[in-house]
Amino acid sequence: MGKKEILNIIKTRKSIFCIITCLAVVLSSYIYISKTSYTVKVDGQTIGVVKDKEQVNQEIENIKKDLQKKFDKDIKLGKDITFEKIQVANEDLSPIETIKSRLYSSLEFNVNAYEVKVNGDTLLYLESKEAADTLLDTIKNTYIGNRKKEDFKEISFVEKVEVQETETNIGNIKSIEDALNLVAKGGNEIKTYKVQLGESAWTIASKLNMKVEDIAKANPEINIEKLKIDQEINLSVPKSYIHVKTVEFAQYEEKIPYETVFEETSALYSGEKKIQKPGEDGKKKVEVEVAKINGVVESKNILTEEIIQEPIKMIVLKGTKPRPITVASGDLSNPSRGKLSSRFGTRWGRSHTGIDISAPKGTEIKAADGGKVTFAGTKSGYGKIVILSHGDGFETYYAHCDSIKVKVGERVAKGQVIATVGTTGRVTGSNLHFETRKNGKPIDPLKYVSY
Repeated sequence: MGKKEILNIIKTRKSIFCIITCLAVVLSSYIYISKTSYTVKVDGQTIGVVKDKEQVNQEIENIKKDLQKKFDKDIKLGKDITFEKIQVANEDLSPIETIKSRLYSSLEFNVNAYEVKVNGDTLLYLESKEAADTLLDTIKNTYIGNRKKEDFKEISFVEKVEVQETETNIGNIKSIEDALNLVAKGGNEIKTYKVQLGESAWTIASKLNMKVEDIAKANPEINIEKLKIDQEINLSVPKSYIHVKTVEFAQYEEKIPYETVFEETSALYSGEKKIQKPGEDGKKKVEVEVAKINGVVESKNILTEEIIQEPIKMIVLKGTKPRPITVASGDLSNPSRGKLSSRFGTRWGRSHTGIDISAPKGTEIKAADGGKVTFAGTKSGYGKIVILSHGDGFETYYAHCDSIKVKVGERVAKGQVIATVGTTGRVTGSNLHFETRKNGKPIDPLKYVSY
C-alpha cells in the first residue's frame, strides 16, 4: 500500500468520527430539551403543560388552604384533575403563574353548606345551620316587631320551608344580609286594583306604599290623572319568596251607627225636614282573631261582641202641609224667554256677577222660584231691578227692567210675572240681567237654569 492510499484511509476515518461526534451532540441536546412533561387537564379540558405535576398539586393545595382559612371550612374539588405524559421543548411549557390563574378560574371548590328550599325548590345556600336558622327567625321577626311570640296564636310560613345540609360551590354561599334581600325582593307579579270612591293615583300609591310613577308604568294606556270609580288598574307588586302568616287576637271598640227615623207632621210644609232629636252612635267592644300575610290583614274572625253603649235614634220630622206657591221649592226655572248673550265671570276686565239674556223690550220676566220681594226700584248700574228672597240666604236679581209689576214685601209664586225686559241702567241693548246669590255672594246662575 502506498503512502497516498494510507493518507486517504486516515482522512476517511476522521470524517466518520466527526459525523458520529456531531450526531452524539445533536442526540444529547435533543434528549436534554425533550424530557418527559405533563398536560394538565380539568374535567378533560387542557389548561397547560408542566414539567412537574407535583408543582400543580402543590398549587391546588395552596388554593384550598387559602379558602379554608377564609371560610373556616374543609374545601373539596368539584372537578377532576388529570395529567397526561408528553414530550415537549422547554419553550412549550406553561408558566406556573398561568397554570395557577387557570386553576382558579376553571376549578370548582365545594364546601359543606345548608340550602334553604321553598316548596321543594332550592332558594339559596348559607354556610351553617345557625346562619339558616338566623335567616328564618329574622324573616319572622320582621312581622312580629317588639312583641312577644306568646302574643300570637300562630307564626308560620305560608310556603313549605326546609333547611338541608348539602355540598355546593363556595361561590354560591350567601351572607345573611344578601339572603334577606333576596327573600324580600322576590319576583314581580301583576295584580289588579279596583278604584274606590274618592281615590286617586296618589292616594292609591300612598295606601299601597308604591310610587305613582310605577302605577303609570304598569298602565301605559290609562291616564292615571283621571281614574274612575270601579276602574281596574294594574299594579306591579314585589312578591316575596317567603310569606309569613301570623294569627293574633285583638280587641277594639267599634261604633254602632245610629238609625234615622222619620215622623210626619203637618206643622211643616211638604218637602221640609227638621231634626226633632239628634242621633248618637253607640259603642261595642269586639274581640277578633286576625290573620295576616306579611303584615297585611288577610282575614278577621269575630269571636265576641259586647255592646257598651246603645245607639240613640235620630228623629226627623217630615212635613206634610201643602206648600204655598209663594214658598221656594229650591228648583229654579228660567226667568225669561231669550238667548244667552253674556256669561258669568270676568267680562271686559271686570267681574260680571250674573248672566245676560237677550230678549225684545217688553218680554215678560217671571219669578224663578217662589219668594218675597225685598227690593223693587232703581239701583246704580242695574237700572230698574227686582230682588227676591227665597229663604236660607238665597236671592235672585232681575235687572235692566222696563217696568216692575210687584212691590216690596209682596210674596210671589214661581212663574209669576214680576217685570218686563227693558234697557235701563248700564246696558247695550234690551236684555235681562239675572243673578243668583247665596248670603250675598254671587253664584253662576247656569248652575240652576239653562240657556
